[in-house]
Amino acid sequence: MKRYVLVYNPVSGHATFRQRLDGIIEAFQRRRTMLIPYRTSLGDTEMGNFIREAAPEGVLAAGGDGTLHEVVNVLMREKLSLPIGIIGSGTSNDFATYLGVNQDLEAYFDCIVDDISRPADVGCANGEYFINVASAGALTSVAHEVNVRLKHAMGKMAYYLRGIGEIPKLHKLHLHIKADGEEYETGAYLFVIVNSSVAGSMQNVAARAEIDDGKLDLLVVKDTGITEFMALAKDVVSGTIKPDEKNILYIQAKSFTVESDAPTESDLDGERGPALPLSVETVRRALRIYTMAEQGRNTARP
Repeated sequence: MKRYVLVYNPVSGHATFRQRLDGIIEAFQRRRTMLIPYRTSLGDTEMGNFIREAAPEGVLAAGGDGTLHEVVNVLMREKLSLPIGIIGSGTSNDFATYLGVNQDLEAYFDCIVDDISRPADVGCANGEYFINVASAGALTSVAHEVNVRLKHAMGKMAYYLRGIGEIPKLHKLHLHIKADGEEYETGAYLFVIVNSSVAGSMQNVAARAEIDDGKLDLLVVKDTGITEFMALAKDVVSGTIKPDEKNILYIQAKSFTVESDAPTESDLDGERGPALPLSVETVRRALRIYTMAEQGRNTARP
């Protein structure tokens, strides 16, 4: 009988996953498959040992982007060569949205049991791993400052409301960027380094992004006036942003170093990250991700 560790965050999203847990266990039992639940908690240090002792075929992350981020870091640090499945239940599920894995969970569970997977790159920023996005600058702190009760009650709308309130206080950074040895200087409101094309619940943020091409995509929103910034934000939200947009610096590279002229915190997959300067490397095809049949294939670890 196959078995999987199900890592779940009991408070992600609207804290409703606990009501779904029994149904998910039943769905895998119908497939003659065992789920071993693991409940995350603040300051958890035992997940790696638990997974190693359970010796599963794979690990399923149930929660938001932060839960997936936690699982990715455990697997990478512990050198656990196991594929990851994603059951989105958080406020934001950008990587799951990019993969389209949660649109039909019954079909997705079939793919997990059949070991349908694809390789995925992972980013490493100052020694911490991220699967989807590293960012810094204006609005980055919004995700860290949204009241937990408001987040549970309103979901993504809580971020948008807080973000609108921050727009009049936008401040600019001066960035020095190295990308595969090439150097750039620019004024900026913010930047994102992404693995997929979905970030901040917005589609097509990075038109050229592929999760297994051995590169990450850097987008810098340049120093513009508020009016131009708002017009640019509209394009980003609607998924119509173009790589050659005059107020965007778009670079694909294997490695980046980003320095700022002011103290600046970063965000990794929606979680508080290290302060700038950031040294970011692409770990090519570091993980396998369970995906839908049309995207994946049965494959050994790449």
